[in-house]
Amino acid sequence: MAGQTKRTRAGKSAGAGSGEGGRPGKALRRKEQHYPYLFEANPLPMWVRDIGTQRYLGVNEAAVRLYGYTREEFLRMKISDLIPPEDRPEWNAYLQQTGSRGELRRYGRHQRRDGSIIDVEVISQEFDFQGRPARMSLVNDITERKRAEQALREREERYRYLFDLNPSPMWVYDRDTLAFQAVNEAATRQYGYSKDEFSRMTLVDLWPEDDVPRNLGNLKRTDSGAVLTHQTRHRRKDGTVINVELLASPLADPRRPLRIVLAADVTERIRAEEEIRKLNAELDQRVIERTRQLEMANEELESFSYSVSHDLRAPLRSMEGFSRALLEDCAARLDDTGRDYLRRICAAAQRMAALIEDLLVLSRVSRAEMRNDDVDLSTLAMEIVEELRRQEPGRKVRVKIEPGMTARGDPSLVRIALQNLLHNSWKFTADNPAPAIEVATARDAGKPVFFVRDNGAGFDMAYSDRLFGAFQRFHTSAQFPGTGVGLATVRRIVRRHGGEIWAEAAVERGATFYFTLDDPRGIPGDGRK
Repeated sequence: MAGQTKRTRAGKSAGAGSGEGGRPGKALRRKEQHYPYLFEANPLPMWVRDIGTQRYLGVNEAAVRLYGYTREEFLRMKISDLIPPEDRPEWNAYLQQTGSRGELRRYGRHQRRDGSIIDVEVISQEFDFQGRPARMSLVNDITERKRAEQALREREERYRYLFDLNPSPMWVYDRDTLAFQAVNEAATRQYGYSKDEFSRMTLVDLWPEDDVPRNLGNLKRTDSGAVLTHQTRHRRKDGTVINVELLASPLADPRRPLRIVLAADVTERIRAEEEIRKLNAELDQRVIERTRQLEMANEELESFSYSVSHDLRAPLRSMEGFSRALLEDCAARLDDTGRDYLRRICAAAQRMAALIEDLLVLSRVSRAEMRNDDVDLSTLAMEIVEELRRQEPGRKVRVKIEPGMTARGDPSLVRIALQNLLHNSWKFTADNPAPAIEVATARDAGKPVFFVRDNGAGFDMAYSDRLFGAFQRFHTSAQFPGTGVGLATVRRIVRRHGGEIWAEAAVERGATFYFTLDDPRGIPGDGRK
């Protein structure tokens, strides 16, 4: 008995720990002592709940921080108190379905004390807690991750929308294999292949056979990370070849080197460009032919001008000379009517000679070779005014010339233009008791505009559209002599300088003629724009 008792006591003593020896029992107790610390110090929310009552039996500090409830409030709550009201039917169905199985992972939503909703991932494990079935749960707040995933889905959906509904053909291909990964509807319409057919094709299948070696070489030489734009040729399913302009860009994908391509059919554009090139070549040839014809016409015009200068002037001089001889030698034999007729013949011959001279000037202005140089308009104007004063020393005209006026142009042509304008001002101020002429500049959009202003007879602006035409006169020869060619000559000179000329006037209130030289806007029409 004693021995038995001793063995019994020894057995009891041996089984006092784990039942399998004293040393393992101590290790288990040490681990159980660590569990509360690991539970409380875990940075993720954790709790223990009773499976039967669904009440909380314990929560850690991280759960208190995340949900906003105190520990005391948690211990008076059930797990369903964290479920948003609209999610509770689904939660109840989940509990009935899962029962008390082992480790579970569930995604759902929880409502915090302040009413805010968070997305959570809950991992729970069933275990025995103080003699009753319970679950220990670890909670991961995945709200930001869900938002990021949702944003990513929305962004991908937008990209997919832009890709699928883009009116231009688009595709994604693998740069290593050249295989198509995705194509949009526009690509299937343009090339005639279905999406399923595209999925079994590579870029090579779109290339005409003659272009394959060159295109493969170009692909090998291009930078895989570069955005490229180039033109090439593609072959559609029906065999027709089209010209396309491609915009290719790398597409971020960690698994393989992808590129996204946007293709535009430029066949018609290239055909139109070719037609334009042909037309331009034909036009160049026509220009050469017309230039040759113009040169011949100019030669004929020069010949005609020579004839006018010599052949017509000689008879006019004879008419005027014999008319004056008759007036001087035979005046006594003629009555008043005869002498008046002869004077009219002389005057007509003089006007005809002046008209011929002005037409020759206009012809030379149109054909003369231009040279571009600095022109001192102030000095030119003073010289012309001095000539006018010498011709009519009895006239007292107040002339104001702005100093330092310069421009780029042909000096001789600019002198002719300024001479015509100043002669007109000098002539049309003859009836004003206090005649005045001004030559100066104004500014228009930062560019110099030259003008000649007078206080003479002026003209009606209603007829200004005819002002710069040849032989156009607003006054009779008896009032103001002239041929009506001077302003046409001025306009021709200004136009040859790429400028414009216009006028502002009123009857008996003078006129102002504005003009520009070397205008980069090109040759405008008559009148100011």
